[in-house]
Amino acid sequence: MNDMRKSLIFFHLFLLLPGFFLQAQQQPWTFQQCLDTAIRRNITLNQTRLANETNKITLSQSKAARMPNLSANTSEGLNFGKNISNTTNQYVVETYSSTNFGLSASLNLFNGLQATRTIQKNNLAVQAGDYDIKQSENDVILNITTAYLQVLLQYEVLDAANNQASADSSQVERTRKLVDAGKVPELNLYQMQAQYATDKLSVVNALSQLDLAKVTLQQLMEIPVMDTFEITKPQFPDPENLISGTSDQIYQKALSIRPEIASASIRTNSALLGVKINEGARWPRLSLGGSASTNYAASSNSSRNTNHDPFFQQTWDNLGEGLSLGLSIPIYSNRQIKSSIEKAKITELDARLSEQNTKNQLRKVIEQSFTDQKNAFRKYDATKQQYTSAEVSYKSIEKKYNVGMVSAIDYLVEKNNYYQSLSNLIQAKFDYIFKSKILDFYQGKAIQL
Repeated sequence: MNDMRKSLIFFHLFLLLPGFFLQAQQQPWTFQQCLDTAIRRNITLNQTRLANETNKITLSQSKAARMPNLSANTSEGLNFGKNISNTTNQYVVETYSSTNFGLSASLNLFNGLQATRTIQKNNLAVQAGDYDIKQSENDVILNITTAYLQVLLQYEVLDAANNQASADSSQVERTRKLVDAGKVPELNLYQMQAQYATDKLSVVNALSQLDLAKVTLQQLMEIPVMDTFEITKPQFPDPENLISGTSDQIYQKALSIRPEIASASIRTNSALLGVKINEGARWPRLSLGGSASTNYAASSNSSRNTNHDPFFQQTWDNLGEGLSLGLSIPIYSNRQIKSSIEKAKITELDARLSEQNTKNQLRKVIEQSFTDQKNAFRKYDATKQQYTSAEVSYKSIEKKYNVGMVSAIDYLVEKNNYYQSLSNLIQAKFDYIFKSKILDFYQGKAIQL
């Protein structure tokens, strides 16, 4: 319980921390820093953690239910008129006060193993809650990975757009010189200036997409959006076809490590215990009880002796104890027990179906991810070949244009084809990287960027 209280205190302190320290961060955020921040601050994840703290409290309470309970009671009364004295058991006609004290305890000796199985069931709930926390963390990891890669993608798109605009700026100056020298018509200059304006718009659009990607990442991290927010830019090697094995082999491995599978299996076992707990209501119940009581009455001052009985002496003299052994046998309960058992069995069947559905969903996701990765690599490989050809063609026609051998239209067509193929290559590369990371993740490999 002390550990739980400490964790709750730290949790509340964390939520109360101001966000200004985040804005003071000047260094670019690494992927791990983004991930750690999101795992600490994610609301859904923290709610899952708190839900499991409730499970732990329920488990502790069910364990304590096996211990004897103890209660004390006292009462003060005022009697007047004709009454029977609590101390002499004789009629008295007087006004007097009386005080009663009692102490009782009871212990459940047997209740059809319901207490034991309830503890087992609540313990399974805590275990399932731990796996739920892990699954929530996995969801955060996938979301942060997607958002982080999207920011990296937009960085490269922006770099390509800037390079394209820079190249066009230089080409505008070359075209102006060619026009001045009379080697190309003035129309070429207008066409190059129009293309340069279009490319500057592409830079603005790319910058806007980058800003939106950063906002998405920061919101997933649950931090205030900062204009100065930057991330590190890891260098990715050229993608290779790293697919090994089959989707079924990946699925079989995932079955043994994925938290949602473990959680679903535990909940099935918990539902089975629920059936046994309800069946335990059919068994007889055996309980042990004990009590002690005493009283003090002011009427004894005049009815028993003239020396006035001392308070403690009288309560000691009136002390009584009792011990009882109770047996309760259920005979007919208006079908309540039978109905509870039938409902518990339905819950068990539903839990089994949920477990199977969780496995099916995992299999479908892995099959889809496996296919996506294969197709992503094929697309990247084809796009890379297209880019290589477009680059050769563009470099060739650029040389001819610079000496006035081709028109501006022909040059711009090849240039746009080249940069479009470059954009396609960037998209295909990050698409393949993301799909590869997803498939690695389902195999239990940590995502590192």
